[in-house]
Amino acid sequence: MITSQFSEMANGNVEYIYQLPFFERSEFCKIMNQNDKWEELAGTWMNYDVLTIQNLRKEKNPADELLTLWSQHNHTIKELFVLLSRMQHYQSMVPLLRFVDKKFHRLLHNGEGNLQYISRNHLFNKNTKDLKIGTQNFNQCVSPTQIVDKILNQPIAQLAISPSNSNNLLVASPVAAAAFSPSPSNTGSNDKKINELPSPLPKAEATLPHASYSKLAIATNGWNQHNILGKGGFGTVYRGVWKNTEVAIKKIRQKGSDSDSESYILQLQQSLKEIKILNSHAHENILALYAYSFGGEAPCLVYQLMKNGSLEDRLLLRQKTEPLIWIQRHEIAKGIARGLQYLHTIGEKPLIHGDIKSANILLDKNFEPKIGDFGLAREGPERDSMQISKIHGTRPYLPEEYLYDRRLSTKIDTYSYGIVLFEMATGLRAYDKSRPEKKYLRDLIDAWEDKDLYLLIDKKAGESCMQVYENLIKMGKWCANRLAQNRPEMELVFRKLNDL
Repeated sequence: MITSQFSEMANGNVEYIYQLPFFERSEFCKIMNQNDKWEELAGTWMNYDVLTIQNLRKEKNPADELLTLWSQHNHTIKELFVLLSRMQHYQSMVPLLRFVDKKFHRLLHNGEGNLQYISRNHLFNKNTKDLKIGTQNFNQCVSPTQIVDKILNQPIAQLAISPSNSNNLLVASPVAAAAFSPSPSNTGSNDKKINELPSPLPKAEATLPHASYSKLAIATNGWNQHNILGKGGFGTVYRGVWKNTEVAIKKIRQKGSDSDSESYILQLQQSLKEIKILNSHAHENILALYAYSFGGEAPCLVYQLMKNGSLEDRLLLRQKTEPLIWIQRHEIAKGIARGLQYLHTIGEKPLIHGDIKSANILLDKNFEPKIGDFGLAREGPERDSMQISKIHGTRPYLPEEYLYDRRLSTKIDTYSYGIVLFEMATGLRAYDKSRPEKKYLRDLIDAWEDKDLYLLIDKKAGESCMQVYENLIKMGKWCANRLAQNRPEMELVFRKLNDL
């Protein structure tokens, strides 16, 4: 893991704030915490409001928390470097210098005289023990063992994962099962299996609140049916008010017969995995998990309430909602791409969602998309693909190399995203058995000549910004290419959409 990280640095692939190595990030934060310079950066240059800054002041390392907050918007190290130059805080630019293009180095070297005595050789020389900027000695020689210790001892909750024997599923780390024991009223033949499941979070990493079942019952007015947002094989999702906040509460219902026990346990395992992932990968385009509840009548997960429902609901005009206009569809496409490229690049190995579809894209009150349902997410290979033994997901959104050859890679998410773009362009379902031919939307798009594809346009989106339709079709074809090697990385997709 550490070798790969240094290799990435040497290859110049560190671009985003969240990719900044621990050592440089730590030294940057030390400098910014001096005299509370992070406050000027946050308020004046990053445009955070007073309430956010007040909350950051309560943190032990406010500069680090600020970086975490800003990185959730996919900001780059270059952007931070430029802000610091405008702020004329040249000391804090030094730890970032080797992660930005050389043409930006002049912003530091031409800065004020307090750094002019530093030679360029010193800026890059890790073996210099005497170099100090202010009171910081961050270029002191550090052994690889020390760096490893620093990284391993970070007080940041990490996603605990371990490969299974078959398909490298993310598995919650095993700890005391007592934290997950069922209530006395829910005992039965499945108790032994359920008690063998791992608890949701190791005690040392339990940063996510635990909500009591009784309080969630109050939040939903006694699980009132009028508060039901949706139902599925997993159980029921309710609207509620918890801690004066509108939330969506997924109540996982155990089936009555023993024959259903395996599917119930699988749902619990997927819920534990989702807790791990959502608690470790906060991002503006990933659904926020507020709390979890185990030990009551039924396990529950508490999410941010998405007032505009799913993308699928909006495209099909369920509950008589207004259709999405083209500019909204463009912004939604861009937001999904931003979230996916974050998942694919945040860790040393990519996190593959595995079930990207319009039903799993949720829209907040401002129609900002959030990727939800991480129960099938897996850690993928760093490069190319790997073979797995089990296939999960939704058939119309999955590529052939995954369905037939069981090849797992980030390109699965890319393909699924392409199908979602087709849905947004046409307003048609990814699979519709009522279509006389070409029940799969991917096959329908392929069957039409490019010159005739305009006939599939979703007219409900209006006549303004209709160029978005062509963009969605072209991008969809690129992402849903039948050959995985011809599909783009999601980082490139996001950049293309961001430039349109």
